[in-house]
Amino acid sequence: MAGIGRIKNRYRVRYRLYYPDGTYRDRSRQVDKKGQARELKAQCDILESKTRLQKYTVNDIDNWWRNELINAKDRKDLQLYPDGRKTLSQAIDEYKRTWDISKKEAITRESRLSHIIECLGGKTPINSLRHSDGEYLKQYLRDKGYKSVSVNKHLQEIKRILSLQVAERAIDYQPFSAVKNLKIPQSEIITPTIPTEEEIAYILEKAEENDKKKRPLLGGHLTLFLLMYFGCGMRRSEALAARLENIDWEQRGLLLTKTKTNKPRMVGLAKRLYNQLLPRKGEKGFILPQYLPGSVTHAIRKHFDRCGIKMRLHDTRHTYTTLLQEKKVSPLDAMGRTGHTDMKMLSHYSHPKLDIIYEDQFEFMQDDSKKRDVL
Repeated sequence: MAGIGRIKNRYRVRYRLYYPDGTYRDRSRQVDKKGQARELKAQCDILESKTRLQKYTVNDIDNWWRNELINAKDRKDLQLYPDGRKTLSQAIDEYKRTWDISKKEAITRESRLSHIIECLGGKTPINSLRHSDGEYLKQYLRDKGYKSVSVNKHLQEIKRILSLQVAERAIDYQPFSAVKNLKIPQSEIITPTIPTEEEIAYILEKAEENDKKKRPLLGGHLTLFLLMYFGCGMRRSEALAARLENIDWEQRGLLLTKTKTNKPRMVGLAKRLYNQLLPRKGEKGFILPQYLPGSVTHAIRKHFDRCGIKMRLHDTRHTYTTLLQEKKVSPLDAMGRTGHTDMKMLSHYSHPKLDIIYEDQFEFMQDDSKKRDVL
């Protein structure tokens, strides 16, 4: 709030002017009479409040300029936003500055943001957005042919953008807070294939046969690729970015520095994979040959088909997480290996098998019919 001070026989009103980029400057004006100082303070209080909340209009700016509360430069700086209101494009630019993600994830988010701007309009003031705009965005994306999962990802982005603006007091409330995600229909749910350990052994056996052929898949390194994916649960990009100099040869660990979340993590190297990499100890460079990501996916998918197993490359990550669970690895250790940040995502990647009927351990569920027959 503005304050009144006294300098000899005059009164000075000090106030603060907030700019759209979040910065501010202190200003002051002097008047002769106490009544004038009080009236000026009331005007300055309004100026402070409106510029801090970015609720001012062009008329407000003109009025402050005529009353000499702001100078010509202030007048220009305050009009960075049309009608003194922040637009959706400007809010998105501020949102991008908060990112701490990988390049691949940034490209994906950029694509979603372009769809949001295309639908809602980049010049739309954020304080004019309403619940109905969120519902319109959902319908717009569905009409464009996007699946429910993709639509929900778009909603997540716009909600993050607007929540940031609420935190910055650019808007008073989150207009899309009541916009619900679409229910994912059964037809759009991708059920991962989780092979048994025997099936994985068969896949690796066939991969070794492939590596000995004259024209092998992935240049004769298919087994190494599969050991990295099945044995370490890496994402495709993480495995391709893994480097020899990041291997801890004593602890049999591999430090992944380029991950989806940009947070390094350590994975263990099982004996089979460790022994295959041991001859390269002391070398530097990538562990895997640098093929195009799409080529890696195509080659491994082709090998799975040859083995008679219908599964995706990403299913190896689901398999790894499930195997950790079966081996009774604690959730905290499992999250450290997979890079998941919460139990919800860890459970999404875990697919327990019905190989043990734990309910048989309930006393009241024991089949004692034979005992009753004897009696």
